[in-house]
Amino acid sequence: MMLAGRTIVITGAARGVGLAIAKACLRHGARLGLADNLEDLVRAEAATLAADGGSVRFVPINLADPASITAFADDVARTEGTIDGLVNNAAIATNVGGAAFEDIDIGLWDAVMTVNVRGTWLVTRALSPVFGPDCRIVNMASDTALWGPSRLLAYVTSKGAVISMTRSLARELGPRGIGIVAIAPGIMRNEATEYVPAERHAHYEN
Repeated sequence: MMLAGRTIVITGAARGVGLAIAKACLRHGARLGLADNLEDLVRAEAATLAADGGSVRFVPINLADPASITAFADDVARTEGTIDGLVNNAAIATNVGGAAFEDIDIGLWDAVMTVNVRGTWLVTRALSPVFGPDCRIVNMASDTALWGPSRLLAYVTSKGAVISMTRSLARELGPRGIGIVAIAPGIMRNEATEYVPAERHAHYEN
């Protein structure tokens, strides 16, 4: 899909992978809606990108709060009418590893599932009325869901669920002309992965 003049919404866009995706889309002429709960940071990034001549606006969102997701979708519908692309990138990825499976805090487990799995579903559902006729959706999974590292069970499970969700949604959205894929990148050096031990980074870099 050519991006010039297309409206792309990206969640988790304040930093890391989401911000990199936003910059790449902007270079190809897309109009951007950046969503994140790190409000001050994403506002600053949106202002910086807009100052370079891009069409960029910020929409606050809290993926743990269904009411926030509804308000976010209403804002997008009111200002954009339709969207041409959605990147479900927002997720809890920081400080979610290290504990053995029997020691994982239940509150942490629930938070990861709420944001990474339910949040991806609710954002997609909330925005579905404004999907353009050839809208494309990218769900951010992780290669950890494919090889299953130890002591990262909540995150790995959540990203496996995102992959399965995407397969099922493809069957529902495909007949409407809407494409959806999940991508599963390896670990990247950014703010969200600063806690990851050096040897795990080395696993990917060697």
